[in-house]
Order: sequence, then C-alpha cells, then structure tokens
Amino acid sequence: MPVPGLSLRGVRKHFGGVAALRGVDFDAQGGEVHALLGQNGSGKSTLVKVVTGIHAPDDGATMHVWGTPVSMPLTAAHQHGIAVIHQDLGLVDGLTVAENMGVASGYAARLLAPFSLATERRRSRALLADLGADIDPDTLVGALSPAARATVAIARATRVLREHAERFVFILDEPTAYLGADESAQVIRLMRAVADRGSAVVFISHRLQEVEAVADRVTVLRDGLVVDSFGGGEGDQHRIIEAMLGQRLAHAYPDRPAVAPAAPMLRAERLDGERVTGLDLALVPGEIVGFAGLVGMGHEEVPGLLSGAVPARGGRLLLDGEDITTAGIGARIRRGVSLVPGNRQRDGVWLEARASENLALLGDARSTLLAPRRTRAEVADARTAMTRFGVRPPDPLARVGQFSGGNQQKVVLAKWMHEDPRLLLLDEPTQGIDAGAKFDVLQTICDAAARGAMVVVASGDYEQLAHVCHRVLVMRFGRVTAQLSGGELTEAAIAERAQAD
Repeated sequence: MPVPGLSLRGVRKHFGGVAALRGVDFDAQGGEVHALLGQNGSGKSTLVKVVTGIHAPDDGATMHVWGTPVSMPLTAAHQHGIAVIHQDLGLVDGLTVAENMGVASGYAARLLAPFSLATERRRSRALLADLGADIDPDTLVGALSPAARATVAIARATRVLREHAERFVFILDEPTAYLGADESAQVIRLMRAVADRGSAVVFISHRLQEVEAVADRVTVLRDGLVVDSFGGGEGDQHRIIEAMLGQRLAHAYPDRPAVAPAAPMLRAERLDGERVTGLDLALVPGEIVGFAGLVGMGHEEVPGLLSGAVPARGGRLLLDGEDITTAGIGARIRRGVSLVPGNRQRDGVWLEARASENLALLGDARSTLLAPRRTRAEVADARTAMTRFGVRPPDPLARVGQFSGGNQQKVVLAKWMHEDPRLLLLDEPTQGIDAGAKFDVLQTICDAAARGAMVVVASGDYEQLAHVCHRVLVMRFGRVTAQLSGGELTEAAIAERAQAD
C-alpha cells in the first residue's frame, strides 16, 4: 500500500464528560477523494479541528502526514501541507483575484523585493491554469461565480502550501452546500482534478449524490466512531444513510399529503421583483409548490418576494382577496406568512442567543407593558418545541451557535411553525444538513401542508422537489418557463427544463 497523505490513529477527544471522538482511525491516500460523512454532531468537525491543530486530542492519538509523524496539536497546519477549504471560502469580495491569492502569502514581498502587482498577476494566472481555470486575475472576487470562487480558494491554498511542502492534503468542508447543480458539478470536477495531481482530498458533504459521483473511498462517523468504510463503488446511498443513522431508513422522503379541491387563497398577478418578472401563481390550502432553476435564474427570490423581504416592483399579490403587495414583513407575519430563509445563520437565527430566546423572538415583537415577556414560560415552551421537532440536545438554555446545522434549521422551523402559518415559504430548507435531519425537516413541511398551509419551496435539489411537491415551476431568466406535475414531475424532467434553451 502507498504511504497515506494523512493517517490518524486512536483519535479521542472529550469536552468535559462528553466524548466527541472515541478512537478514530482514518487514512486519506494521495490521488484519491475520500468522503468523510456523518450526521451533524457525529464528530466530523471535531476531527478536522484536531487535524488542523484547533483542538488537542486526548492522549494516545497519532498523526502522520505523507509518512512523517507530526506532533499534536499542530501549530501551523499549512507548514505540513494541510489546508482546509470551508464553505465560506474566506475570500474578500472587494479585492481582485490576484489580491486575494497573494494576501495569505504576504504577496511574496521582501525587504529588497517589494510587492509587484504584475508578478502577482502572473503567479495567479499560472496557479489557476494548473487547475484548468481561465480566470482574469484582475476580476473582483465578488463578481465571480460560486464555482470560480472555489477555484480561487483552492489555488490560493495551493500557493501557501507550496511554500512549505511538496505534497498536499486538502480538506474541503461542505464546498457545495450553497451551490446549484451546475456550480456543484464544476466544483466536483475541480476536486477530482486536484486529487489527480497527487493530493489527498478529504471531502465532507451531506449531498450523497455528489459523494457517489466523485469519492474513491467513503468513511462514515457516528457518535464519534468510524462505523463503516468502503470503496466508492462498493456502497450506495442506502448503505451510507443506514451507517449514519444506525438504522434502516424505510423511506428517503415523507409521503406527499393529499390536496382537497378548494379556491385559491393566494394569487400573484404579474408580480415583479429584482429578478422575478411577471410571476403568475395561484395556491390552494394544503398545496406544496416548488420553484427550481439554475443559480441566478430567479427561483431563489420567490420566497423573499412573497414574504415581503424582497419588495415588489410591479404586479399584485393577493391573500384571501386582500391586496398585500405593499404590506410590510410584519403585516404579512400577522396574516400568517412565514419565511424560512436560505442562509439560516445570517437571516434565520440569533447565534449568540439561547434557543429559548430564538424561539420567542416572534412573541417578543408582540410584548407590551400589559403583556410582558415571561422568561420561565419561554423556557418551558422552548423545551416542548425542541422535543417536538427533534432538536438535539433539547436544551433551551444552550446557545444556538453551539448546535449543528441541522439542529439550527429545526430551531428556525420550530419558531415559525409555532405561529401555525397559512403560507410557509422556504428557501433551500435542507441544505447543509444530514440525511436524518433532512427527513425530519421535509416531514415538518408535509405536516404543515396536511394541516392546510400553503407551502412554497425554492431549491436546487431537484430530487427532493420531485418527491415532496405537488407541482414544480421551473424558471429561466426570471420567468416561469415550465410547470411539471403528476407523472411528468421527475428529477430528470426538472433538470431538463432548467437547462433548456
């Protein structure tokens, strides 16, 4: 067997009396993409933090990088050829590609050889070309596509690593979490190219289709232990999900609720937003309607436009026959309109606050001198809601920033579902969460529809839309260009319509 790029043995890590890692052995070979999978809270993030020196492991752990033993905790992972690419990428939108790529290396400036922009441009262009990318070094990073931004982040890390090591270990932590299908495919190809050049690539993701497409090997963690490890062609999604959950998942998706015949309760008439143009939509109680499309085609804007978070620039929006086109967000909330935003950490939760405080935010807006907040009641109500929605742990006094992504999403849903919404609007409701949490979130959506809520879901997960929605509207360049329902509503059909010229 060749010497692994990264080799870990007996990694344990306790936080107080809680065991986050309980003796993990893990190898990542050069030239391979090794998928590291598990539910939120399984130990993946802790393992990465041990590898990069953020956490010191308990006694007895060992780590080798390309066969060389290294002391733990590391003080500078990049000096050992290890780089982590997080989903936020760590780029500065207001700087150019060349400026972003040079900043981590100090632009190679020396006392007698000061910074040279021309040299930075040449270095950046060469590094990008090595990855098969033709990106202008003078382009502002904020103007790049998501896939191009990921390319710049990997090229920048490569430059830093080359200053210290000959062979590299890349850890990509959810690099496609916020990308659409096409952009994700580009990042997957980039990942493959990096591995083919001899680097060891560790890929952390909740998107199992992407794992199947690119992984040479799969390792699954559960409760801080490796519970399965196999070659990329030896297992399917069911095997992965069963290993992650520790049990067989009877259905990947909840049953779609039936819709009773009824008059439309919500109508959009030629509604215009920032990207959406001329949207016509009629929703009846109990209906789940999906919006799909390639990144930037406008489907992502629909939940915000219907909620009032994105102001309408034209047309009308009617709820129960009442024109709410110019109504503010608060007025729409009082009418039963709820929005679960796509970026939960930025727009959906208060990370520094307790779970009970997050769950009570809507009630706080209605507090008065005659009806003040009741903190003890808040905590009790929060514990009930967290138990109902499967938040783990169901601790109302824990800060939301301490929860995993899936549990943060459940807190957001619990907050809005407590309002018993008439119109539930969701933007990418399952992105960045594991298979078990995904099923729970989708079940919550279906339960809301079964109780009579109108539901709108915007997502780039076409498989999910095909299984959960009653109909899906596909958008291109801000307009609805296709509507699929019944037997023609399939993942392949959505993808085909999204790509159509």
